[in-house]
Amino acid sequence: MTEARFSLASAAAERLGGCNSIGCEVRTDADLVAAVEAGFRPESLAALSAGGVSDQEIATLVINPRTLSHRRAKGERLTVDESDRAARLARTMALADRTFANSDKASRWLHKELRVLGGRRPIDLIRTQVGARIVEDVLRRIAWGAPS
Repeated sequence: MTEARFSLASAAAERLGGCNSIGCEVRTDADLVAAVEAGFRPESLAALSAGGVSDQEIATLVINPRTLSHRRAKGERLTVDESDRAARLARTMALADRTFANSDKASRWLHKELRVLGGRRPIDLIRTQVGARIVEDVLRRIAWGAPS
């Protein structure tokens, strides 16, 4: 039996609560781009919280709590920028889950100060696209057994 090919975009979408939270099915990076451009539903952030992201981390990495409260009250979707930041967080978390094959271990790694990152925590670097790329690179080196 052949194992299905892993899709980071699909795994990120699942981290965001799947089709019910983001508004469409995601199988490819192009699908994830379309979902980001349409704006995620605020429920996607509740799914991230349920997956171990603190409210403070969501506030720092994705959206101010007051703004989120207004979006919920008005029944609005997240903006493209907010959705993009949520997708970046979910994508990095999904890659860490895949790398460590254990979501608890992945979460501990994301919150640990690492020498390879100059003593910074991976979760803090996800705030920018450049930082997220660095974290993804470290995760890929771990997955391949390369020195980090």
